[in-house]
Amino acid sequence: MAQSARFSRLEPDTRKAHLVAATLRCLKVHGFQGASIRKICAEAGVSVGLINHHYGGKSELVAEAYVSVTQRVMGLMREAMEAAEPEARAQLSAFFRASFSSELLDPELLEAWLAFWGAVKTSDAIHRAHDKSYGEYRSLLAQSLAQLAEEQGWRDFDAELAAIGLSALLDGLWLESGLDATTFTPEQGVQICEAWVDGLQLGGYRRFVEAAPVS
Repeated sequence: MAQSARFSRLEPDTRKAHLVAATLRCLKVHGFQGASIRKICAEAGVSVGLINHHYGGKSELVAEAYVSVTQRVMGLMREAMEAAEPEARAQLSAFFRASFSSELLDPELLEAWLAFWGAVKTSDAIHRAHDKSYGEYRSLLAQSLAQLAEEQGWRDFDAELAAIGLSALLDGLWLESGLDATTFTPEQGVQICEAWVDGLQLGGYRRFVEAAPVS
C-alpha cells in the first residue's frame, strides 16, 4: 500500500515510464499471454486498482509499452539521419547503421518486439499501436526512397511500396538476430540492406512502379 501511495504521487510521465518498464520485464519473462495484470502489478510494486485507474486493461498497458518502445526506436533513427549528409543514400545508410546499433540490438528490446508482434492480432489497442508505429517507420523510409528516386531521375517510382519491401527485410533481419545473434554480424546486416538499395540503383527500381490510375 505504501508503494502504491508513493507511486500515485509521482509525475504522470514518471508513473507511465515505471509501469511501461515493469510491463516490458513481464513480457520478457512471461510473454503476452502469461503477463497478467497481477504479475505486472507485482513487478511494479503497485495495486491492481491503481493500474486499472490509468488503463482499461492489460491490452491498453501493453499498447502503451509498444508506443514507448517505438518512440525510443524512432528517436534513435531520426538522430542518426539528422547527423548524416542530406543526400538520400547517406540518409538510408544512416538508417541502416542505426537499425543495427547496439541500442537497437539490445536483447531485451528485441524480446519486447517479439512479444509485441505476437500480440498484435489479440487486441484492437495493440493493433492500433502497431499501425501507428509502423506507419511512422515506413513513412521515414518512404521519404528517403522518394528522395533517392528524385535524385536518380526514376519515373513513377512507388516509394511507399518500396518502403514496405525494405521494412520487411529489416524486420526479418531483426527477427533472425533476436532468435540467434550469431547468424550474422551488425556490419553484415548493414551490408545486406545496402545491397538491397544497390539493387534498386542497378535497375531494380523498375519493379516499384506506381500502378496506373483506373479510368
